[in-house]
Amino acid sequence: MSRCSALLGMVLLLPASPLVAQTVTGVRDLNFGFVVRGVQTTVPPSDPIRSGQFYVRYVIGGRVQLRFTLPTVLNRIGGGATMPIGFRNNDGIARATSPASVPVTFNPNAVTNFRLVTSPDFNVWLGGRVSPSAIQATGSYAGTIVLTCTFF
Repeated sequence: MSRCSALLGMVLLLPASPLVAQTVTGVRDLNFGFVVRGVQTTVPPSDPIRSGQFYVRYVIGGRVQLRFTLPTVLNRIGGGATMPIGFRNNDGIARATSPASVPVTFNPNAVTNFRLVTSPDFNVWLGGRVSPSAIQATGSYAGTIVLTCTFF
């Protein structure tokens, strides 16, 4: 068994108007937990404990562009091995914090734009899949996921 997670990172770009407050915060790492050799492990973006999570705040009526930089492998901590990681078309979910908002599923491999209609705050959740080989080296594996937000 191996334990692996993808560390969340973030980059914040300046909005069109410097007077408008914006926030991007990594809340929770994408965590696959213990992984068995030769057995693919998937974490859906809706998993309340293991999915990666970001919090974003801008302004109602504003547009936010999300662009992920996603790894294709996780590296064994201490070196010596990698493990493939992938992200499918439905591995991203965004949802405003207002009770009236509806979750939006999106492809984290593509640039995605959102208009903030019901709330200035929203969360982004990220799932993924690791594919360890039958002879995968045991240990902990990690990688970096970067979310770049552009505010319009």
